[in-house]
Amino acid sequence: MVLRMIGLLALEKEQQWHRIIQYSIKWMLSKGQGNTMGTYRQLIRALDEDCRAEEAHTVWLKKVGTDLHSVPWKLCSMMISVYYRNNMLDRLVKLFKDMEAFDRKLYDKVIVQRVANAQEMLGMPGEKERELRKYAGVFSQTKKKKRFVNRPEQSATEGKP
Repeated sequence: MVLRMIGLLALEKEQQWHRIIQYSIKWMLSKGQGNTMGTYRQLIRALDEDCRAEEAHTVWLKKVGTDLHSVPWKLCSMMISVYYRNNMLDRLVKLFKDMEAFDRKLYDKVIVQRVANAQEMLGMPGEKERELRKYAGVFSQTKKKKRFVNRPEQSATEGKP
């Protein structure tokens, strides 16, 4: 199983999307192996990169998006991006509303902006303004940089009598 996942990662690195789709759908998933969120993330990404967004949407609906409580944020964010890139704005807004219904808040300003843009393009300027007001804190936050504390190295003789 580990070797199969390494093979998928190698294909993803080489951007061989068609082969990822073949390998994921026809072999791994049909054998009942690799039914993980990571495999579905790779499959959805490969379908999107291979200009097969409708199929990515179908995989999302049937396998991933049924229980938004357990779907990782990274995968939800990726699906919003797939919908945005492929002009599936009504589906983007629906996914966003479903996530809000499960009380999952957005903390990524790029995603909030995409949702607001989609609402504006769909003729919902009131909704756009409401979302921008609701998530105004996301735009004012700055990312905290991780700081590493330099600790002086202890010599081998320290702490010994």
